[in-house]
Amino acid sequence: MKEATLLALSEGMELDQIQITETGLVVSVISTHPQSCCPLCLQPSSHIHSRYHRILKDAPCVGRQLQLSLTVRKFFCRNPYCSQKVFTERLKTLAEPWARMTTRLKEQITSIGLATCGKGGVRLGNRLGIETSRNTTLRRMMEVPDDARGSVVYLGIDDFSFRGGYRFGTILVDLESHRPMRGLVPAVQS
Repeated sequence: MKEATLLALSEGMELDQIQITETGLVVSVISTHPQSCCPLCLQPSSHIHSRYHRILKDAPCVGRQLQLSLTVRKFFCRNPYCSQKVFTERLKTLAEPWARMTTRLKEQITSIGLATCGKGGVRLGNRLGIETSRNTTLRRMMEVPDDARGSVVYLGIDDFSFRGGYRFGTILVDLESHRPMRGLVPAVQS
């Protein structure tokens, strides 16, 4: 079995090397897509401008933290009417353009937060090899879209504070679906 299959890398991603460190695994990955589309005009380009390294946290592998060290390319946009002259290739299946973690890890943090209603999610994540903070878990929970099922029968209320008690917020959770209800209670400052 190839390592790329084990890590579930998307098509156009090539495994360069794997390093074992004290904190986990660092996997070097190179993008090998022959071309990329400009995010503004959507015109494909194969003219490479440069390369740069990008570090992403990924879902744990064998109980160890996994970090992807990506070598990503920048391309010239050859459309003379486009205002974007140089653009970075997008890795939609792996991560959002400015994300510091993969979509896979983001979904795991969201699932853990929803299953534990946020509070125990950080402890559970640490036990599973996912290093995250309480605020990140809460942000991921708040990004979940509202469920358009109708009325709520059982409602859970969770009050929390940001920055040691200076700003407060409340999360309302539908206890049947374990999903937060958004936009009902704004944050309050003391």
